[in-house]
Amino acid sequence: MFHETHQTAFGWLQVHTDHDHVIKLDWFRHAHDDDDHASDVSRETWRQIRDYCCGHQKDFTIPLNPAASPALTRWLYIMREIKPATTVTYKQFAEMAGHPKASRAAGSACARNPIPLIIPCHRVTKVDGSLGNFGALKEFSPKDERNLSIKSALIAHEKAMFG
Repeated sequence: MFHETHQTAFGWLQVHTDHDHVIKLDWFRHAHDDDDHASDVSRETWRQIRDYCCGHQKDFTIPLNPAASPALTRWLYIMREIKPATTVTYKQFAEMAGHPKASRAAGSACARNPIPLIIPCHRVTKVDGSLGNFGALKEFSPKDERNLSIKSALIAHEKAMFG
């Protein structure tokens, strides 16, 4: 497995690849730049992340192979259809997946997303417009303000850059 770590305006991110695909993305509060274990895919992923952060790229076009069950993988690929600078509710996401009564399953798919940012679980919110949950920093609850501030910043960034 290969990985590469850098800081963004949204925190420290570590991209994990299996050489040909991105398989996982981790968020950290504290880290250091590390490209000693990079692959061509992780380098391209970082180029696209930088372009996204600068507002030059809306969508990620890198090959993905999320470390997930087949059922979760189906939810994740549907999640990728949520357009930048938009949000959908957990209910709308469930409807997109063909399961209109599965809002909890939609939320669970967001929570288990192994490649946040690139697979945009941050674009899924509660029906009342509040953020819901976001589990970027694993050491904190998905309800913790540190996680929700990252989700809020990502949504605001997309609305400012791509809205």
